Amino acid sequence: MEGDQTLADGAEERLTLYVGDEDELFERARRSTRPTELVVSPVELHQRNIQRRLREKNLSKDAFSFEDPVQLSIRLLESTERPTTTIDRIDRLTLLRSILAETTSQESSEIPFPPRFTSREPQQVEQIRTEVETVTNFHPERVAAWRDTADELDSPIDATATELLDTALGLERGLRERTSKAVSETELVRRATRSLMATDGSVWERAYPRIERLTLLGLSTLSAPHTDLVHGILATTTVEVHIHFRSESGVYLEDRAGDLLAVTDPGTEVFE
Repeated sequence: MEGDQTLADGAEERLTLYVGDEDELFERARRSTRPTELVVSPVELHQRNIQRRLREKNLSKDAFSFEDPVQLSIRLLESTERPTTTIDRIDRLTLLRSILAETTSQESSEIPFPPRFTSREPQQVEQIRTEVETVTNFHPERVAAWRDTADELDSPIDATATELLDTALGLERGLRERTSKAVSETELVRRATRSLMATDGSVWERAYPRIERLTLLGLSTLSAPHTDLVHGILATTTVEVHIHFRSESGVYLEDRAGDLLAVTDPGTEVFE
């Protein structure tokens, strides 16, 4: 695929959204020599519950393979011998503590910390970084949309929203300067998405040659990283994607899915 990469005509026809209705999955349970459907849930407990219900219904799980988005991403990256090592949360907090200390001790810093953030604990600034990553996936279009929205807010909320974004981006840059590993497991999801787009889906064929359908279950929200991964799969493969939202927030998420999938070149980062 050349140029800006978005969902091609017909790709959205392979995407089906549900509010609840996870029993639809059980209708496809059957004896099979190999899995043809990848069942993905961000929460391991939800995967175990699905497998337990299959056993209770005396249904075969042969047709299903179970993974979470990070496991899926690691498998895609490993299929092309891409690195998959990450720093853990403890190491990340240690590096953040170092970044905060350096920022406080210097008159100028590349990280635009507002004064009220310099006294915060690493756990608090890590939450800021994580939440901005969850909403934007550090994609240039979403980062620009955050700034545009912040400019339209009343004072002082406008300045705070911009400061939160700049702080998160600065923290991410600082972490990347201090480690050669992935900053978080979410970065692996982003790398896998980029790999899908860069290889026009051949990485998927190597990792999952017999998977015909991906079912994403148990979602109370649809994060930007997971949205971009789904986008990458739809844009570069012929796989059907079924997404089941939880009933509490499903109607809203169902309406928002189109907008979330509308970015160009999923997996692209504002740091590039």
